[in-house]
Amino acid sequence: MRLFTLRLPALAWLCTGLLTACDQPAAMAATSNPSTPKVAQPSSPPVAIPAQEDPPKKAAGPVITQESRNARVAAQRYVLGKNGKLFGDYANLVLAPVEVAEKSSENGNQAAEDKSALDALPGSSGDSGGDEPPLIDGNTLGLFVPLELPKQAESQPLAHFYTALRALREGRDPDKKVRILAYGASHTAADVYTGYLRAYLQHRFGDGGLGHVALAKTNRWYRLHAFSLDTSKGWTIEHAQRRKARPDGFFGLLGASAMTTSLRDYSQISPREGRYVETSGETTYDFMYLAQPGGGAFSIKIADNQQAVVRTKASAYAPGFKTIKVAGGPHTIEVRPTRAKNPKQAAKAKKSRRKTTGEVRLFGVTVENDEPGVVVDTLGIGGTRASNHLKWDEAMWTTLARRRNPDLYILAYGTNEASDTDVPISYYKKTLRKVLDRFKRALPEASCLLVGPGDYQRKGEDGVYSPVEKTVEIRDAQREVALEKGCAYWDAMAFMGGVDTIGTWAEAEPAMARGDHIHLTGRGYLRMGMALTDAIMQDFDAAEPAEPPSR
Repeated sequence: MRLFTLRLPALAWLCTGLLTACDQPAAMAATSNPSTPKVAQPSSPPVAIPAQEDPPKKAAGPVITQESRNARVAAQRYVLGKNGKLFGDYANLVLAPVEVAEKSSENGNQAAEDKSALDALPGSSGDSGGDEPPLIDGNTLGLFVPLELPKQAESQPLAHFYTALRALREGRDPDKKVRILAYGASHTAADVYTGYLRAYLQHRFGDGGLGHVALAKTNRWYRLHAFSLDTSKGWTIEHAQRRKARPDGFFGLLGASAMTTSLRDYSQISPREGRYVETSGETTYDFMYLAQPGGGAFSIKIADNQQAVVRTKASAYAPGFKTIKVAGGPHTIEVRPTRAKNPKQAAKAKKSRRKTTGEVRLFGVTVENDEPGVVVDTLGIGGTRASNHLKWDEAMWTTLARRRNPDLYILAYGTNEASDTDVPISYYKKTLRKVLDRFKRALPEASCLLVGPGDYQRKGEDGVYSPVEKTVEIRDAQREVALEKGCAYWDAMAFMGGVDTIGTWAEAEPAMARGDHIHLTGRGYLRMGMALTDAIMQDFDAAEPAEPPSR
């Protein structure tokens, strides 16, 4: 049974009674691991944080219910693994770092386990890069920041998403799925904050499947939390951020395509053990590709069984689809170009002297089970910008986006745009409006959320890091355009503590940001996922009927 709904000021979490303490997850971890390092409270004032240009506003914290608390713990366990130290709740809206006691030898094993769990995440490092005390306790970083909503909106921008969640929970959703398209650059491509969002929502509303997977690596860092991807080197990856990409805009749902004409190329996708729950029913694989004049063929093998040969040749350019349902799953998938016309001929094609076929251009595959639940498609490309959406063929992308039928789409860009010093902010606003208009034309009913850039520093010639000034302009422009277009907005910079705080995150122990002062560590992205998810669900849970505490 869900406990009563509880709202508390984020300035100071004071939890009593049945909830015992807002830091319950961390407390549980400490109890189960007696050797967990203890944090010493400083006898002197906390380490100073650089002045913030625009400090986060005080706001009520997330609504806490037993259901949401259980989902938090489950989602953290999913991302961190069984040995990872869980986060507690947010302390307050002003950073109050504490010193970390020097680790004794008896704590060495636990520290090594925590570091191993973090290093297993994409783009992560558990080390702060320095060993001179005092260090900031990284587990105290990250503030709760609510969504910002248009003042004149007729309804909450996430109303459609909330309605879909309730319909799913009550068994009234027509296709038994609530889908989210999460677009962004490298922060999103790491699939940590999106992995947390996926795990949290699936714990509460059901596991609908693992979502979108690229059929070849968009770059050497491409990695999804639930899948491993092994591909040959012959694929040509094209997306709008690459200068050599063709200007046709045929980039698929993700915004990136993989092309080859060689029969030697292959792509194998395998679900990572412990990162999924095997379905008792069927798994649906929806392969997306470019149908085109002169197109070649590719074979599909699922769980070592040849399933189909897909011919991509067509009279005109259009998105193509091949849907396959297999009992159980998710399974290992293998895709290979072929000259065969049917599965029985596929094996013989490998022995042919001719090692080429017509062009095969793949967009990706979505993985869903037949159980009711939430699906989150992680659609991140490192180094990309929001304006790149305008270089995608609109008709083709619209067809693919509508096929996914999302109830919410998230756009998380801005860090790369902050480096574009030659682009006027007025032009940036103009292109961002066009991007949101394109989404609104394609998905008029879906809810919309923009996630702003986090703090970003660049090293000067003197070796000193300083804030990239345009990041604040990009943040303010995004907020203005998002609210103008009826979308919700989430301020990732305020979540980090304001301007000029990423250095604190990078120097913390455990490290919450990488040494480049741009990207977060796996643990930092996890904290971002917690804060973003809590913000998304705040109004949903506030509207839930309050229940008296159980006795």
